[in-house]
Amino acid sequence: MIRYIAVFLCSLLMCSSTFADSVTSVSLGALSTVLNERMLLMKEVAAYKMKHHLPIDDLVREQNVFAEAEKEAKNNGLDPYSIIPFISSLMEASKAIQYRYLAQWRTGPEPSFPIQTLSVSRQRIRQLDNQLVIIISQRLMVGAFSHEDMVWLRAQFNAPNLNESDISDVLAALSLVRRAR
Repeated sequence: MIRYIAVFLCSLLMCSSTFADSVTSVSLGALSTVLNERMLLMKEVAAYKMKHHLPIDDLVREQNVFAEAEKEAKNNGLDPYSIIPFISSLMEASKAIQYRYLAQWRTGPEPSFPIQTLSVSRQRIRQLDNQLVIIISQRLMVGAFSHEDMVWLRAQFNAPNLNESDISDVLAALSLVRRAR
């Protein structure tokens, strides 16, 4: 009888370890995909702002994004205050990308692709931010991000006009996100 219990417990332990590994690999892949997709949208945002002579920085919009992120974090079991540095780093990287596109277009050909309205782009960014919060929350259920996770994410995070400093800031802020207690 004791042998059966021992076998059962060992099997249970192996299954939970396998489940945790699969959650980790799936969530890291999803996280890198959503991060890159969010950054790719900055080309459209920059093009719209250039066409309509709008500034890159929009402090009122940023405050709304922070409030939405705190709410989503709380709803998904994250410490709402720990998400703010991450969202801030995403917005700073996004603005840097937009400035880089503007600089390119001022010295070369202007964008020749169809430009989405700012409201459409912002709606998609909001959806991606909400997905990021969900993915991060699910990932943190199995433990904090490891050094290996961050190395892998760094290698995958490769949107155009995103530099190493931007990536470092985003990943450093990501490592600070915590589950609520």
